[in-house]
Order: sequence, then structure tokens, then C-alpha cells
Amino acid sequence: MLAIRGCAWRVPRAPIVRRRFTEGGSGTRLTRPASGDVPQPKEPIVLTIPPSAEQFIQYSSEFVSRGYAKSDIFLYPDFVSDSEHDLLVSCCNKKLRRLASTYQMGHFDKRIHNYRECSVSAWLPHSRGIAGRVAATMGRRADPDPIDLPDRPPTGKASGWTTVGKHDGEIRHILDRVWGLFPQGLLTWLPPHILDLHEDGEILPHVDNPDYSGFVVGGLCLLGPAVSTFKHVDNPSVRVDVLLPPKSLYFMTNRIRYQFTHEITTNPEQRVWTGRPVPQARRISLMFRDAKEPKEGWASLAGAA
Repeated sequence: MLAIRGCAWRVPRAPIVRRRFTEGGSGTRLTRPASGDVPQPKEPIVLTIPPSAEQFIQYSSEFVSRGYAKSDIFLYPDFVSDSEHDLLVSCCNKKLRRLASTYQMGHFDKRIHNYRECSVSAWLPHSRGIAGRVAATMGRRADPDPIDLPDRPPTGKASGWTTVGKHDGEIRHILDRVWGLFPQGLLTWLPPHILDLHEDGEILPHVDNPDYSGFVVGGLCLLGPAVSTFKHVDNPSVRVDVLLPPKSLYFMTNRIRYQFTHEITTNPEQRVWTGRPVPQARRISLMFRDAKEPKEGWASLAGAA
């Protein structure tokens, strides 16, 4: 058991066949994207880190002395309750069994091993996605969403949700708190993405391809804990280490988004927090990314949205 100042969790062993793999190639760092390819927000995106997060984030002295903004890494411990966590895990497992039943040994870019993933469009209201943005740009109303969030919470007699899946409305109610952290209308969201990392899985240091998302990326952490490390692409001593406990929400924005690599390693020397080893365990991240606006503008997608 790992304990952090009043926080403790037990990590169950995942009932999954253990997989071993080897993969060629010794490089661990991708080339930084050209600055012209990286989306730039009109103004910095600032999320206020709650005081409870301080014990879970460690900034290197170089990070602080060079003036990088601590707010570019956002962590919100206990963002969801125990019951919400368990509901999310159950629903993610159902989606994974249907859409991604087996673990993959390697990603096409060789940065992630022993994982499975899928996107869930049913959990994103049209009004928050590309269709809603295009409609608003064109001065039109978005197509009616058959599983929009209800105006009231569920009651004991009736579910109160109009959903495709049994719990999709409840899931949207939880995820709406995530999207609600950002100023209304600032970002256009892609469908939530489920990333299931096996207990033997790892994410090697990399910078995301800016062609596939915009200004922010984050995740709601489920099941096991992990240590995520962020290093500047030109000076790895400029770094941030973040302990990601279950039920926590994190986001990386602004300079850290494309100027820093990020990783979750199986290296036991890096899987340590305040002198205690962080156990390796299966973990699910429910990922959130905003869409990159086309060079021609959102209206250019009017025929496809």
C-alpha cells in the first residue's frame, strides 16, 4: 500500500494474462514539432491548482528558476467520488471489451507498449464537439443530440436520463465537470478516449503530434497510481514529476503541451514517490483533448460535420 498524507489505496492485480515483449530501437525521444505546426491559443489557458495537489507535484529547480508556469500542469486529486470512480471503471471496461478486446504490444509510433484504447463518441454532447462548433460558426443550431444531459438529476423512480447506453447520461454528468473547468466556448472537444495501460505497460518519452489535437490534453485517472514525468525537449533537467493517484484529474497546457516530453515508465527508479515505491498496476486514463481548428476555419468542415 502507498500512503500520501492521509491518502492510501490498495492496487488490485488485474485479472489479465501477463504479456512480455521486446521491441527494437533505442531512441526514446521524438523530434520536437516545428513551431509553425503547433496550435497557439489566443490567450494562455490557466487552471487553478487546488492546495491538495501540492504533495503530488515536484518541480525541478531548473523549472522554477527559468520561469516556467506551474499552472501549465494542472492536477485535481479526488476529482471524482469512490462511486463515480467505480462507475467509470465499469463503463470503460464494457466499452473496451466491445471495441478493444486485446492489448497491443506497440503503437505505430513505438512510444507506448501493452495497451488498448478506444474513443467513445456517445459521451460527448454535440454542443461541445466539432459538430456544435461548426454549427455555431455557421449561425445554425447543432443537430439534436439524442443523449443530451438531462435538466435534472435521476430520481429513485425513474432514471431521468435519455441515453444510448445504460449509464451514458450519468457518465456525461461526470465529464461535464471536466469540460466545465474551461471558459465556455473556448475549446472544441474531441470524443473522450479510453486508454487502458496493462500493469506491464509503459509510455515512453514523447511529444504529441500537433496534427491530432489542440491546446490541452488531460486524463481522469482510474485504478492504479502512476508517476508521470515531463521533461523539456532541449534540457531534460527542466522537469516536472507528478504522482497520479486514482480519482485524480490532470491537464497539461501552454508551454508544457508541446515543449516537454511526457512519459509513464516501468523503471522502478522513477516509480518512487517520497522514498516509497509506486506499485505497478493496470490503470485506465479517460483522456480529454480539444480539436485543432483547421487553417481554413471551422466553417470549412460544414459539409463533413
